[in-house]
Amino acid sequence: MREDIILMMNGEIERIPPVKSDLTLMNWLRNNKNLTGTKEGCAEGDCGACTVVIGKYDYTSKGVGWHAVNSCILFLPMLDGCSIRTVEGLASHTGELHPVQNAFVENHASQCGFCTPGFVMSLYAGWCQSRNLDNAAIDDLFAGNLCRCTGYRPIKQAAFHINNILFEERDTDYRDEEEKFIVENLEREELSIKVKHLDHQIRFDAPRCLQSFQEILYTHNPLILAGGTDIGLWVTKKHMELFHFLYLGNVKELNQFEENEKGFLIGAAITHEVAMQKMADHFKSLQELWRRFGSEQVRASGTVVGNIANGSPIADISPAFIALGASLTLNSAGVVRVIPIDSFFISYGQQDLREGEFVQSIYIPKLKENEVFQSFKISRRFDQDISAVMGAFLLAADNDGLLQKVEIAYGGMAAIPKAALNLSKLLIGQDIENPPIAECRKAIEADFQPISDVRASSEYRYDMALNLLVKAIYNLAGKPMSYLAGADIQQVINTSFVAEHKNG
Repeated sequence: MREDIILMMNGEIERIPPVKSDLTLMNWLRNNKNLTGTKEGCAEGDCGACTVVIGKYDYTSKGVGWHAVNSCILFLPMLDGCSIRTVEGLASHTGELHPVQNAFVENHASQCGFCTPGFVMSLYAGWCQSRNLDNAAIDDLFAGNLCRCTGYRPIKQAAFHINNILFEERDTDYRDEEEKFIVENLEREELSIKVKHLDHQIRFDAPRCLQSFQEILYTHNPLILAGGTDIGLWVTKKHMELFHFLYLGNVKELNQFEENEKGFLIGAAITHEVAMQKMADHFKSLQELWRRFGSEQVRASGTVVGNIANGSPIADISPAFIALGASLTLNSAGVVRVIPIDSFFISYGQQDLREGEFVQSIYIPKLKENEVFQSFKISRRFDQDISAVMGAFLLAADNDGLLQKVEIAYGGMAAIPKAALNLSKLLIGQDIENPPIAECRKAIEADFQPISDVRASSEYRYDMALNLLVKAIYNLAGKPMSYLAGADIQQVINTSFVAEHKNG
């Protein structure tokens, strides 16, 4: 075991003595290294002012991956063995600006300048990934960066400017040395930091093997840390004191992504970005959902399993996996059990996890012949916003247009992500050309009792859950989108209710 953090910062190796495990990368950059180009805007991974680029070993590709991340919610010990590049580290040793920086200068893409370093680093991440940046790709690249001066046109023009530089002419001066460092670090001892703070011992453990991870978890009951996109806010926003982190990002067995003819197995350390890229061809609708609920910075850090394990009622991935019939593998000191994901969520803040147990992986079956999966996210803001309602629909119809398989789940409609059991049962055998809309509304009301909050009223959630259902069925039937106008659907419902009331 070792207690010193070893990383590479702008091309130079740093050996950092033991620190408090909840010290964020951003605060270390600004306060310890005086690298103040990295800004604090929101302290929750939303505005992108704190964006830096990290290189980290990717066990799925067996190479180094380069990603933009939010340094404000990443804890410094999580970056052990990684390479970090900040805006101060882009220019050459002679002071010549990097082409990404030049693109911003030449296109007048900076106004007040506060957000500019974050935008530059997001574009640098695209540069490192050799991205071909068309309009949609640029919007995706910058979805996690906020310009308060609304100077997006010249910023996007700077990104287009980069496309004029041929891939073979792009520099690798930094990255060759950085990648060598990252790979060599895999052979170093495991990191285990213990720091005395007031009356408590602050501890951070980053084991490399599953057995060591299990032993620490079972013996000490620490807080499991994956991407930090949720727990990071506990520190920056709730100001919680957390005394023992068990980081799973370096555990080789949890960094596995497997695909076979029947489905996908996602280990607990696999990020949203990796899963999205590997499952995109099979689940087109799921890819778009992934793209919208988290920016590139969030997807590069946050993990699929972590999003499920925190049990949020407005999580977007959980309802999708419920509809797809996913299962979870839970592990307690080597004792493994497998449960369907819909039984994992018990009530608000309570999941089916026994003492010393953690979610080791999730398995998602592939679609069978004739099965169609659709998912829709409704939120006030298109990108990076909490859902008011999220609907997931796995449907299959026979040659006569009758529904033979229906699996439906919603987020935002209950205290947990939840399957719509009454609704799914009702729709079996129904004609996709003429679904029983009024009866569907009643089934939704039997399945869910949503609350009214700042995002939506309960009535709006009922209406939207029904609208999304009709949209999914009409899509399956090949009906034009004009059939889906909310007023038209409501008129059908009202007409049915009036008829029922007249009949007693």
